[in-house]
Formats: sequence, C-alpha cells, structure tokens
Amino acid sequence: KGIKKDFNTGVTSSYTNMEPEKVMLVMNDEILNHTDIPLGETFLVVNDKIKGMTVKDGKVSVGCTLNITDAQGNPILQDKDLFAGNDLFEEREARMLKCSINTGAPMKWEEKYNVAVTFWDKYGDGKIENKFSIKCIDIP
Repeated sequence: KGIKKDFNTGVTSSYTNMEPEKVMLVMNDEILNHTDIPLGETFLVVNDKIKGMTVKDGKVSVGCTLNITDAQGNPILQDKDLFAGNDLFEEREARMLKCSINTGAPMKWEEKYNVAVTFWDKYGDGKIENKFSIKCIDIP
C-alpha cells in the first residue's frame, strides 16, 4: 500500500498490492508538468514499471475504469472497464498501464474536470487509483 503524488500535475496515485514506479500524464509524446489540456486533445495517464500483478500461465489480466466529473461532481463520462474483452496481456509486456482520455463536448473551455482512472488486477486484489483535475483550455 502507498501513495505517490506528482506536485507538478497534482496527480495522486494510491495503490494496493500493485505499485507503479512512475506515474505521468503524456500528450503528443511529451510528459506534461501541468494539467491545462486543449479542448479536443487526447492525453494519456501512464503508470510505468508496474510491480505486483498476479501472473497465471505467463499472463496478467487487468481492468481499467475511467470516471470524469465536472466541478460540481456531475458525471461527464463513466466507463466501468475500458479493457473489457481485451484484458489479457503477456506478463513481460504488462509493465506499463495506459489510459487514453479524450477531451471534447460536453466539456467546455476554461472549465475544470475531475478525472479518476483505476487499474485493477483481475487475477488478484491489486489496484492503482490515479486522481487529478484538468482544465480545458483553448488551443494556445
């Protein structure tokens, strides 16, 4: 169990029985040190060098939940398992877990949104929760 916080982006990552060495936000192949996202852009939440997943026959099975709410807590997007139907990975290839997040309608410019991404071990009881806020901006 533990918590990691990125003070540049405000990403808080809490984990149990699965630990990322590094957590980062990535957009256009660049690691972000902020959370201002141009409306219409896609960015990634990346958990790198994961340890602790349960392995069966050389494979791991992972789920990914994505929840986005507006500043008042109203749901914008809720997906219970983005990896459903495609959740089995070779152990050696499953060192990095990524979730792609698209911005756009009904999101609005200059509004803040709360993002929660949870990865969990379907063969065990491990999980990683990444929580942070983004601000949708006009393309600079």
